[in-house]
Amino acid sequence: MDKQRRTLIEEYEVNPCTLMVKPTLYGSKLYARIIEMEDEYISPFKPLDIIKKSCEYFGSSYEGL
Repeated sequence: MDKQRRTLIEEYEVNPCTLMVKPTLYGSKLYARIIEMEDEYISPFKPLDIIKKSCEYFGSSYEGL
């Protein structure tokens, strides 16, 4: 994966192309590095926040309720 293909995004939903949502330090803050099959993104949200929001978006919860 080319490192220059990273894009800063504000919103992200986990989808079938999502391979990994990895924590990464961006300055002094914890951001999420999102790797898809063809793209790579940086989000200012923590990885767990992205995963929980995606669960809610698709009608579930992180806890499975």
